[in-house]
Amino acid sequence: MIEFVLALVASILLIHKAGDLFVDSACRIARTLGVSQAMIALTLIAFATSAPEFFTAILASGLGHVGISYGNVVGSNIINIALILALAAVFGMAQIRRGGVGEGLIMLAVGGALVVMSFNSVIGPIEGLLLLAIFALFLRFILKREAMRRKNLRNFIPKKRGKLPKLFLLFVVGTAGILVGSWLLVFGGAGIAQAALVAAGLTPLEAEAAVGFTIIAIGTSLPELATIVISIRKKLPDISVGTIMGSNIFNTALIIGSAALVGTARGFPLQVDAQALWFSNPMMLLSMVLLVWFMCGQKRLTKRQGAILLAFYVFYLAGLALFYTI
Repeated sequence: MIEFVLALVASILLIHKAGDLFVDSACRIARTLGVSQAMIALTLIAFATSAPEFFTAILASGLGHVGISYGNVVGSNIINIALILALAAVFGMAQIRRGGVGEGLIMLAVGGALVVMSFNSVIGPIEGLLLLAIFALFLRFILKREAMRRKNLRNFIPKKRGKLPKLFLLFVVGTAGILVGSWLLVFGGAGIAQAALVAAGLTPLEAEAAVGFTIIAIGTSLPELATIVISIRKKLPDISVGTIMGSNIFNTALIIGSAALVGTARGFPLQVDAQALWFSNPMMLLSMVLLVWFMCGQKRLTKRQGAILLAFYVFYLAGLALFYTI
């Protein structure tokens, strides 16, 4: 049991450090190449901050810990909105740029698609392929919009690219750190689930899901938290809301879709436990609905709205604990 706890602590520290390096280098690469801040937030940084969820979900699915894989993603989606973005709103840095509501609706639609696909308690290969197709369409939409922006931008002069090799090296080092941290996270989380929660009476799937929705979801969300802290410190409000919405779309479509295919190929279908089906999935959708509602007709999320989202997360944790203990 001690080795699992140590692995979990080491994984969180490693993901935090490597994720910070990963996000910062990705942002600097994109800016050097002249990519817009909104484009950075919705694609490169969103993918960068979703890297721990991606590697963790893929490793967990490949090793048969499907409860961790699914719980990590859905739990991270809720944390992104109800904890991380809520903190940004409390600090007054959750600005909503033009077109943000439309992106929020895309996030909500993708989340709704996942909920519908999970009704039979399994995300199979067909659903996985559909989610990847949805992700490809989203990426095409974002890239096409960026191409139009660049086409209409006059006298564009890219920044000096002399530092690109160094930035790419830092990006690779950050990726390696996140990969190792993700493996430790799966090892520690699965070990705790088997040693403690299964012994307490939960099924293996329920035990892994309980760890995935809480400890592992928080651990893999550290890069998003680091990004919000950076955006607050550097006064980059576009990064906060855009990154959260982009990260949730990446999590739901790319990561669940990939994990479903990997798990099926390894003989471990991506199962959805009863708690996720009847509580966490609806709560994820509700958090997305709240965010889109708060965004309508406003230029930024207010401190009051941030407090409401934080209260929502506390309620979610209480419900999660109740569901697994009764």
